[in-house]
Amino acid sequence: MKKILLIVTICLAFACKKKTVSEVVDITTYNWPLASATITPAKVVDGKSETNLMLISGSSSCLNNNFTLVFSKDGSYAFTSTGPLCDMISFKNAKWTKTGNEIKLDDGFGHISIYNLSGNIITNNYVYTENNITYTVSYTYTAKK
Repeated sequence: MKKILLIVTICLAFACKKKTVSEVVDITTYNWPLASATITPAKVVDGKSETNLMLISGSSSCLNNNFTLVFSKDGSYAFTSTGPLCDMISFKNAKWTKTGNEIKLDDGFGHISIYNLSGNIITNNYVYTENNITYTVSYTYTAKK
């Protein structure tokens, strides 16, 4: 009888899924500051290859001045920054929706971006072409109370 009780206790202990602190359920309770912006292939700046878009952008760019993604409970969102001229971007009609771990951002001008939530990290890949070279920028945002 003691062996059966021990086996049942062990099975129950392993069967219970524990929620970790890093699992974000409600994205509106956090601010999401930009942690990194990596560009591939690397760009050449002052003769050196660089993959850190934040470094390439310069110290006065929006990316380097508390660039943060903020979700509101009413379904709107905004990117905020304390950089010069960063407050000139309008998010009046910007809306977000979340299905599972996928977050869709509609900027209100017909452009929808897909972001992915994993634990306390949100990621997005942005692809663009410049001088016949296709670049991918991988943005990473980390939850902050």
